[in-house]
Amino acid sequence: MKPIASVELGQPDGLVVVFAHGWGRTHADFLPVAELIAGQARCILFDLPGFGDTPRPDDAWDTHDYADYMRDVLAEKIGDQPYIWVGHSFGARVGLRLAAQPNSPISQLVVVAGAGVKLPRSLWQQLRGQLRSVQFRRKKAQAADQTQIIELEKIYGSADYIHSREIGMRDIFLQTVKEDQSNDVGRIIAPTHLIYGAKDTATPPAEGRVLHARIPNSVYIECPAFDHLSILTRGRHQIANVLKDILTEART
Repeated sequence: MKPIASVELGQPDGLVVVFAHGWGRTHADFLPVAELIAGQARCILFDLPGFGDTPRPDDAWDTHDYADYMRDVLAEKIGDQPYIWVGHSFGARVGLRLAAQPNSPISQLVVVAGAGVKLPRSLWQQLRGQLRSVQFRRKKAQAADQTQIIELEKIYGSADYIHSREIGMRDIFLQTVKEDQSNDVGRIIAPTHLIYGAKDTATPPAEGRVLHARIPNSVYIECPAFDHLSILTRGRHQIANVLKDILTEART
């Protein structure tokens, strides 16, 4: 097993809370939240493989691979004790996979701006997407060099798609972004909190509402003032309050 970078804070003998960041991010995103609950828990913040100080996988992993890897990492680190998983965006995708596994070690799942399900698109949206895809492929085939291809990607691709080339993770990005966990999340038995910013355009609240409808024991929370990243900074107390309630209930 390749080494994985992590940071710990809080109570060494406390309930374990695992933090998993979003695409192209690092453990640092969750430090403001972890600091707010450090008096009540053992907080473990990871750099997922391919991000921060953790090397990328040798192969083009999907979220199944990430979930299996993280399950093994945590079994080695903390044994067979259950843990609370807090995932933002991509980290939530991985958490959803892990929580849906048989005999999952996740006791509580907190999804923050979580991706992983496909939203229905109108016929116009489908046609527009297909047209842009055709235009991109045609112009890419006509490009004279890599510089022109990169410029085309900036026009036609999402921010994460563009960034995935820069960090050498394009193959993994393409593997994970095409996934749809809609038919799998119904197997999650862990109590689940779904926290979304109303101003989030990267993973809009509609995705959270789909997950809420499909995960049996789930609570949906929408925060009107925050977007995809500010939910972690200015909105950190929203996440911390949910975790404090979970930790308090677990001790009673």
